[in-house]
This record gives sequence, C-alpha cells and structure tokens, in this order.
Amino acid sequence: MIQQRPSFYSIIVLLCAVSFHGCGSKEGGSNTDLPIPEAEPLHIENALSDQEGQQGSGVKEFDGIQFHVPVGWKQVALTPAQQGMISASFQIPQAGDDVKLTLSSVGGGIDANLQRWKGQFQLPPGEAPLQETIRVDHVDAIWLDLRGTFDSGPAINSSVASGMRMIGVAIPRSPRDFYLKLTGPREQLLKAEKEFREFAKSARFVQ
Repeated sequence: MIQQRPSFYSIIVLLCAVSFHGCGSKEGGSNTDLPIPEAEPLHIENALSDQEGQQGSGVKEFDGIQFHVPVGWKQVALTPAQQGMISASFQIPQAGDDVKLTLSSVGGGIDANLQRWKGQFQLPPGEAPLQETIRVDHVDAIWLDLRGTFDSGPAINSSVASGMRMIGVAIPRSPRDFYLKLTGPREQLLKAEKEFREFAKSARFVQ
C-alpha cells in the first residue's frame, strides 16, 4: 500500500493539471475576441460620415416644396428660438462663415413681410431696395435685395450690424407663403448670390 500512494497522488495532480490547463485555454479563447469591439468605432465613424454626406447636396423638401441644395451647403440644426418659426437653416461655408440662409412658411401676406424686411435695413444715401420678379415653378415670386445697416429687431439674440446685405425671395403659396432669406456681409454674400438664385429657381411644388 505504501508503494501505491505516490501513484494515487500522481493521478490527482495530473487531473488537476489537466483541469487547470483546460480553464486556461478558455481564458485564452476569450482573449481572442478582444479585437472585435475595437472595430466598432470605425463603423460609427463611417455612419457619421454617411449622415454628413446626406445632409449636404441633393433634393430636399421643405413645407411641400422641393429644392436642389448645392454641393457644399450645410444644413444646421435649428435653435430653440427658431423652432416653430423656421423650416430649415443653412450655412454656405465657401461664401463665408457669417452667410446664413433660412427657409420659412409665414402668414400675413407677401407685401407686409416685404415691408418688414425693408424696415430692418437702413440703406446708405443714394441706395434703394432692388426688387424684381423671378419665375419659380411657373409662379411669379419676388426677389428683394437690401444693403446697409441691418437691425434684426426686438427678437431673441437681436443685433445691429453695418455693411450687411440680405436677399429675400417670397413665393406665393396657400395657406401660407414661403420665404427664403439669405443674410451676411456684403462682400461675402456676393460669392453666394449666383448659387442662391439657382437654388431659389430650382423650387418645385410637391403635388
């Protein structure tokens, strides 16, 4: 019996060693899964890039009107003050950081809103508002060009700035007319004027 004890204990040690090795192999197997989570940030970045691409150029609809948004324009989130009043807001980085475009549906009539726009500008001596008619999807729309000192009025984040320019387009619609309002420094707005005119004339009413 004394000679058999080492063999008995040897078997127990061997079994423990095998069990320990098996547990270690499971832990090693879990380590091989570590690279999988590392790939997730790349997937998220790609998704963000796709969203940014969708937010840029292409056909977009606002209040029942489709527009072809030029390449490079950036649609930005509405501020709390704009929500409920503004349909969409854009920045035009290639023209300048201070160039902004808003789209909205407003009641009250086109004449009253055009007068309100004119009241926001103090024109230099010898200058007058430039107004013309443009065709937008077989409808006559008003193009109004104002230059001078801009006073946004008694609104939230109101401001007064000289050397400004605003190009507004009023499109007759029912029950509320649709307005495009491009504002910014005069020299910067000049860079966006041609593209903005094409944007306005690209409007198509959704049936």
